[in-house]
Amino acid sequence: MNRKKVTSTDVARRAGVSQPTVSMILNKKYNVSFSRETILKVEEAARELGYSNEKKQNKHRIQMRGTVFVMCPNLTNPYYFSLLQGIEKTAKKNRYDVFLCNTGRDYQTEEKYLRKIEKLNPSGIIFTFTPSFPELIQVISKKIPVILIGEKDAVKGMDMVELNSERMGRILAEHLLELGHRKVAFLSTPLTQRQSARRARVRGFCQAFEEAGYGDSVYVKSLPEEMDVMFQEMDMEYKTGYELASALVMEVPDITAAAGTNDMVALGIRDALLDKHYRIPEDISVLGCDNLLFSGLRGIDLTTVEHFTSKKGENACEILLRKIEEQRQKQDKREQGMIYHIEYEPRLILRGSTSYPRQL
Repeated sequence: MNRKKVTSTDVARRAGVSQPTVSMILNKKYNVSFSRETILKVEEAARELGYSNEKKQNKHRIQMRGTVFVMCPNLTNPYYFSLLQGIEKTAKKNRYDVFLCNTGRDYQTEEKYLRKIEKLNPSGIIFTFTPSFPELIQVISKKIPVILIGEKDAVKGMDMVELNSERMGRILAEHLLELGHRKVAFLSTPLTQRQSARRARVRGFCQAFEEAGYGDSVYVKSLPEEMDVMFQEMDMEYKTGYELASALVMEVPDITAAAGTNDMVALGIRDALLDKHYRIPEDISVLGCDNLLFSGLRGIDLTTVEHFTSKKGENACEILLRKIEEQRQKQDKREQGMIYHIEYEPRLILRGSTSYPRQL
């Protein structure tokens, strides 16, 4: 006896939703907004009933071969432009186009892009930040090569160009300790759970001072977590440094150094101190992280940490193209299962914004 064919109506009945809802979700049509709970409920019902519309999907499947999609959390920090420059340089050299998706640090936007990209079937995907949906990335990576540029060990089993942000924070702290600073601050944009790089930099900075016996004299200040999604204005990171530094010197007037979680925050710190007539570095040393182009301009002269951002973009694209070629040639399973990890050793860029602490 032939088994009755499972239909989308059967899936709708099992999931407790309408048939059009099932159709739109399983065909990845996200022009209508669905809750994550509804999407998971429909997908689970389809699996349980053995329903598949794969043939229908393949028939209408859009092919974007020769295109690399790049996921970016914002376009306000020049750090991401530097990454993109490296990615585009390598992609263009190999005749690939680059398509940019700016998530705005919004969970729903990120998920929507991922599901649309899966349907578009490009040659590959590069994440310039730690993804909010690692499980979904794992599923997509079985069909489309995915490379991450993100915090070390943040996502297991993925090809990565890794950041060792804890080491970066430690480098900043060791420099200040060597100069003789004891009462210092670390100022940051929101330290949310998903911002693993920021939290790692703070952790490395604080641990170095604790090991030296000065853990109690480190002041960590950051914006509230709910403000993380607001970082779409060009000057938000700069404003963070400016506002936190302005409050800091009122609360802790004998502070001798302030580090920013990145160069944009550090530049805000710098300007806040100058506006309050502090001398840099004679009164307060200032330092950042990322070594952006304008951090080394005359008159700014910011001490910072170099971690080779543009080269990381190039490396990520090179690995992706290698994975695309492996997929195309259908090499043996053992070689296809190789996981690529690249990590650069960050180094201090010593400039004129740091010096010995003032005598109190």
